[in-house]
Amino acid sequence: MRIRLLAAVVAASVVRTAFAAEWVVEAPYADRAELTRAAKYFQHLKVDRERGVFRVQANDLGIARLEAEGFGVDVDMAATAHLRSALARMQAARKPGPALAGADGGGGPPYDTIGGFACYRTVEGTYATMDDLAADHPGIVEIHGIGPSWRKEQDPAEGYDMRALRITNLATAAQDPDRPAMVVFGSIHAREYPPAEIATRFAEWLVHNYGSDPEATWLVDHNDFRLVLQANPDGRKLAEGNDSEPATWWRKNVDDIDGQCNFGDDSDGIDLNRNFPFHWNITHGIGSSGDTCDETFRGPLAQSEPETDNLVSYVAGTCNAAGECSGGVFADRRSGAMAPPSLPDDGGAAPDDTSGVFFDLHNAASLVLWSWGDTDAAAPNRDGLRRLGRRLAAYNQYHPQQADELYPTDGTTDDTFYGLLGVPSYTFETDDTPGFFFQECDGPDGFESLTVQKNIDALRYAARTLHAPYRLPGGPDVRDITVSDVAEGEGGWFVSVQASVDDTRYNQSNGSEPVFAISGAQAWIDGQPWQAAPGATALSASDGAFDETSEQVEGTIDLTGIAPGRHLLYVQGANARGGGTGTVGTPNAVFIEVPEIDDTIFENGFDLSPFL
Repeated sequence: MRIRLLAAVVAASVVRTAFAAEWVVEAPYADRAELTRAAKYFQHLKVDRERGVFRVQANDLGIARLEAEGFGVDVDMAATAHLRSALARMQAARKPGPALAGADGGGGPPYDTIGGFACYRTVEGTYATMDDLAADHPGIVEIHGIGPSWRKEQDPAEGYDMRALRITNLATAAQDPDRPAMVVFGSIHAREYPPAEIATRFAEWLVHNYGSDPEATWLVDHNDFRLVLQANPDGRKLAEGNDSEPATWWRKNVDDIDGQCNFGDDSDGIDLNRNFPFHWNITHGIGSSGDTCDETFRGPLAQSEPETDNLVSYVAGTCNAAGECSGGVFADRRSGAMAPPSLPDDGGAAPDDTSGVFFDLHNAASLVLWSWGDTDAAAPNRDGLRRLGRRLAAYNQYHPQQADELYPTDGTTDDTFYGLLGVPSYTFETDDTPGFFFQECDGPDGFESLTVQKNIDALRYAARTLHAPYRLPGGPDVRDITVSDVAEGEGGWFVSVQASVDDTRYNQSNGSEPVFAISGAQAWIDGQPWQAAPGATALSASDGAFDETSEQVEGTIDLTGIAPGRHLLYVQGANARGGGTGTVGTPNAVFIEVPEIDDTIFENGFDLSPFL
């Protein structure tokens, strides 16, 4: 094995002993075909196109495989040392970590965390969080059992019952059966610590801020969030590095029926994100592996694993060979056969009024990905998928691209739910940091400072689009809404509103998304803009003309007929896309307190501040 070290001087003792563990390596590649060959073994390649190299963590076997494929391998000793430090800390803490208090101001009890990584909850810590959210907020939270894990299926005394957290206004849900949905999967690849924690903290943000934060309140009242925080609980428990089964590098589920592997603690099982049914193995070994011990082993059959079956049944329901599905969280809005004889896809576009968005959270490559992953052909809804993807990437600062642009994949979550249902579906690959899957909690490259908040912000933006995610990202976003005190005006009582309406927020690092001048904005009290007659009031540009891609807007809202008490005041902007009245974008809201309006109170100069 001949490799070069990316360091000026390396101690001989380090060189002699390091091959017992993992390395961070780089290898030059000539073209996409070479990336595809490497991806078969590793999947999580960090590609630097400018330098023409890819970067991956690898053990002895992985390095030997790269060399067998003809790659020259360089070891980055600085990154390797950082990774080893994280692993040593984990090794020294092979027990539950310090307790993590409930996030986002919820003041909840402490939860078990992974040894050496106090910011990441264990499976048990995640499940305890779910239980507490449901117990403390029964009006907006419930837990759905979605089926047993593989280990639980083999022995009811082992493994886990898989669960989904539902967050919505349960009192009004029956009256609103078509409420738009967001589905999020966390950590379907077991060793990827950040995704499950991001999904959990997003759930906590929604729940803990409901009733006090206007954005969280209207999102929960009018949307339906389904969050599978731990999508691979058996594998994740191994990857937590406990005493009895310290399999830190575990990626797949724990199904070893098809044979046990002998070269490490991370080789058995089926890669769940190659086992999903839509176009399973359609690339015939390019986008997934038939080798039991490869990282991307797709399993013996499509949807063969109980975890995959549980997730598909929950999200899509029951599907036939023609790709017609019913009974899941999302409605089926798109044609497309489950297993056409060849690529590209044989189905049409989903209608642009399709609602809902699906996310599968992974790490670590700093990417926002959308369909297709199995072909470089454009998806029928390519423009809408790309536009929303570039909006999302502006929030989490990742590189936006069609999934196949990196290397082919098949049998994946995002292709399955877009392909079967037409719902916009995305994979987030979170930050590429020196710790790779084991991102540090603290420090400038840490989970707390670098990763969690910007991904929650991206999910919040997506939540504001859920009514029409193929349409609304084509219009501007609204932020920084403020309202004045109630004041007397000619003919009644009014409140003033100001807001920023911005069309510029795209990540333009991979192609260019056109931006447009703001063409107008409206405000109204209560009710969604797509509901009947919200009674909207036109707002004006603060500088006197709608002619910029970002505008401050303002106006006054007549309170005549508005009942006393707290209300949501919404603002929605439009841009000049398409001409005419333009294209409306994502709305947002602020609370307004409407007092009892009594002429005597105002005439006597009564202080209204307690009501506002």
